[in-house]
Amino acid sequence: MSKRLLLVGAGHAHLEVLKQMTEHGLPDVDVCLITPSPYQYYSGMFSGFTEGIYTEEDTRVDLRPLTKRARVQLIQKTAVTIRPEQKKIICHDGSVYPFDAASFDIGSRSLPESVEHTAAQSIKPNYLFTERMKDLRETPQPLIVGGGAAGTELALSIQAYKNMHQRPGQVRLVTSGPLLPDTPKWVRARMKHILKKKGVRVWEDEEVKAVTDSSIETSRGNKIRHTGVLWLGGAVGDAIFTRAGLDVDDRGFAFVSRTLQFKNYDYLFGAGDCVTLETDPDLPKSGVYAVRQGPVLWENVKNFFHHQPLETFVPQKNALYILSTGDRKGFLIYGPVHTHNHKAWQLKHKIDREFMAKYK
Repeated sequence: MSKRLLLVGAGHAHLEVLKQMTEHGLPDVDVCLITPSPYQYYSGMFSGFTEGIYTEEDTRVDLRPLTKRARVQLIQKTAVTIRPEQKKIICHDGSVYPFDAASFDIGSRSLPESVEHTAAQSIKPNYLFTERMKDLRETPQPLIVGGGAAGTELALSIQAYKNMHQRPGQVRLVTSGPLLPDTPKWVRARMKHILKKKGVRVWEDEEVKAVTDSSIETSRGNKIRHTGVLWLGGAVGDAIFTRAGLDVDDRGFAFVSRTLQFKNYDYLFGAGDCVTLETDPDLPKSGVYAVRQGPVLWENVKNFFHHQPLETFVPQKNALYILSTGDRKGFLIYGPVHTHNHKAWQLKHKIDREFMAKYK
């Protein structure tokens, strides 16, 4: 009798599992992918799309041919409930899917409950991003909340689009702390200079307290006008884990061990932004780690069904980040090393294109 593996979400790590399934298969295991869209969008290319360099097709993987090649059933639904003891997943339409093992790669969400019913929008779910960005970049005063890598990159990309297409207006960026808070001071100073030079107006150390249809109010009492808000503040976990009573951190991300297994449930696996490594709880929520988790996740899911020892994931000490700053220039950050030039963007372009080519 065959076993069943459910892959929930089509993030970076699960794309690698699907690729490995195409090449090697998983005998005597029925595999299903549960995800709401037939496409998986790659956030690493969102800045290039925003600026007008990439088409929508460039930024996404069509899951239908990929799952067909992998002999995986594609279920276009949203998983909303886990019953870990019963080994069942329930979707938004009430359908129930039993499993022998399940793996989660559903990313994070960035929109806090306090602003869910306001003018603020998120890049999640990512299959809605392209339409939202087409509208936002045309408005005169788009406002980005969040000064991390995603916030600064998209602020610069929108401004580059405006400058290139002679659209009036100025991008505004508000962050509750410093820009790029996980980087050294001189890196933050360089990014601040780049934003100013490119024409983006920045408010640092100002927490957004309220959002209305035309303005935001900050912790310093500032009222900043906007024509659309893209919220890229701190990531939070999907409520599916908390509702199931799973062990989560203070932001709702499920804890996993270095074998990428959930705490107390060896038949639940997780990768990417939706989980927190118990051994490295402060690891940034970044695709650069999810990509490295993909091969480990594949080996461990396969070995779980074959009753073989599991591998461990050890995150790299220094991760390479290249942020697009507009006009085909990139800001490269690798530990204490940083540079800002066209060659950095060309390297990012090459890495992103090669990543997508693996799954198309």
